Amino acid sequence: MFAGRYLWWMLIAVAIFLFFSMCFDYVTWAIVAMSGCAEIAGSCGPIVLAMSGAMKPSGIGLAGALMVICTFARLRYLSVNWLWAPVALVWFSASADFPGILAGGWTGQLRPEMVVESLPVAFLFVTVFCGYLFIAFEEGRMVPFGQRAWLRAIIWIAAGYGVLAAIAETPGFGALPARMLGMPWIAATIAAFQPRLAAIFDLGTGSITAYAMLGVFVAALSASLLPQDIARLAAPFMLRGSRH
Repeated sequence: MFAGRYLWWMLIAVAIFLFFSMCFDYVTWAIVAMSGCAEIAGSCGPIVLAMSGAMKPSGIGLAGALMVICTFARLRYLSVNWLWAPVALVWFSASADFPGILAGGWTGQLRPEMVVESLPVAFLFVTVFCGYLFIAFEEGRMVPFGQRAWLRAIIWIAAGYGVLAAIAETPGFGALPARMLGMPWIAATIAAFQPRLAAIFDLGTGSITAYAMLGVFVAALSASLLPQDIARLAAPFMLRGSRH
């Protein structure tokens, strides 16, 4: 999936999320009003349950699934290391609940302190990562994540920290894989390991270390966009005789 199409489908996914999280309740109200169920006591319950209890979560889930699938398609198109796919999946999974909290601002129930307290670092990592994939690498000479081995190593270290931090700070992270694989012990094992993992990776500073590693991740990705041979590109602008 090339950059333009990736951007298009990600915007479609965002539009789907906004519709189901902010506008779908009005659709439910309109259907209830037109159905005339209010005239019969108790007859509106099944309609509301089907709309808000099934269709709304399904629509929000569709938006999330579309983002994940498009990101995987973009990574495959760029032929980058396949390990980026599980990295992105962990970040998406760990930040899945946060957009729903932001949607609460539409009803006036969102306070700034709620955003700060509930903001997962994984959401920032996946936002930066998806923004990086918007760049049209296929149309220029730039290589995704750069050609320098040391720079790729820094990116991987920062991304690895982001993955482990996301697992450590996300309650119930193992519930989904345990349900999909039919192995409840996975959820219990991850839940028991999370406090130890959090204690190791916050280094006693809380979220400061995670934000510092996020800054390293952003800086390394930005550095990977710089020309690979700055000295060679600057040669035509050097004064004659300045090389001696």
